[in-house]
Amino acid sequence: MWPILAGGLIVVACWALKSWFRYEKSLLRAARAGLRRGEFHVEYQPVVGIRRARCVGVDALLRWDNQKYGALGPAHYMKLIENSNLIGPMTRLVLSRAAQELGEIGAPKALYLGVSAPAAYLVSSAFIAVLGEIGSLGLPPVILKIGAGNAKKFKKRLIPMMAQARDKGMRFALSAVRPTDLGPELPADMSFEMVKIGREVMGMDPNERSRQISALTSMGHDMGAVVVVEGIENAAHHNVARASRAEFGQGFFYSRALSAGRLKVFLEAANAPSSTGAGASTVLGWRVRNF
Repeated sequence: MWPILAGGLIVVACWALKSWFRYEKSLLRAARAGLRRGEFHVEYQPVVGIRRARCVGVDALLRWDNQKYGALGPAHYMKLIENSNLIGPMTRLVLSRAAQELGEIGAPKALYLGVSAPAAYLVSSAFIAVLGEIGSLGLPPVILKIGAGNAKKFKKRLIPMMAQARDKGMRFALSAVRPTDLGPELPADMSFEMVKIGREVMGMDPNERSRQISALTSMGHDMGAVVVVEGIENAAHHNVARASRAEFGQGFFYSRALSAGRLKVFLEAANAPSSTGAGASTVLGWRVRNF
C-alpha cells in the first residue's frame, strides 16, 4: 500500500503545483492589464509622533480595484507583483501618483513619503533609471523601506545604490525589524535614517512585548536612527511604544490607510495648533468620528 499512497501524494502535489503556477500567471496577466486600465491606486497610512501625535509622514500603499484578485487584499497579490517584472512600472506609478495627490491636497513640505520595494529591484539597472526621474516629480522627502532580511542578503549591492539615492535626496528605513534582527550584521558604511519595528512584535505577551520593543528601540538609536513602532492597534500598544522611547508610531490606533482626500482631513485634525499639547487621543478621536 505504501508505494500506492506515495504515488498518489506525488500526483496530488504535482497537480497542486501546476495549478498554483497557472494561478500565479493568471494573476500577473490580470495585474498587467489592470495597470493599463487604471485599476491600481495609492492609499496613505500616517506615521505619527508618539508623544504629540503630529503626523510626520505617510507610507504609500498600492491597492488594486479588481473583484477577483484585488478584493483578496494586498497580502494576496503584492508578493507576486514584487517578484515579477511588474514591480518597476508599479513603483513608478506609486511615486508619480503620490507626487500628484500630495501636491493637490497641499500636504506639508516636511511630510515624508515612505515607499517599499524589494531589494532585488532596488539594486537593478531599472531602479537606477528611476532615480534619474525622481527630481522631476516634485516629490516630498522620500524614505525607501528595505526589509531587514533583504538588507543583509543584498548588502554589498545595496551600498552603492543607497549612495546614489542619497545624492537625489532620498533616505532609508530598515523595515520589518524583529527580535531575531537584534544586532544586524550590516557593514559600517550601510546606514539607515529610520528603523521600523515589525508589527508581529505587538502580538507577543505583554512582558515580552515591552522587553523586545525596548531592545529594538535601543538598537535603532545605537544605529543613529529614529524608530517607528508598527502595529499599534490600541492604547495599551501606544503606552508600550511610548515607554520604549521610540519616536513614532503607526497603526489603527492612529489611523488606517487613507485616500488622499481623507488624508487631507486627517492632517488638518492631527496637525492643528493646540495650546494643550494634543496627544494620541486627538488622533484617536478623529478616527472614531470618521470610521
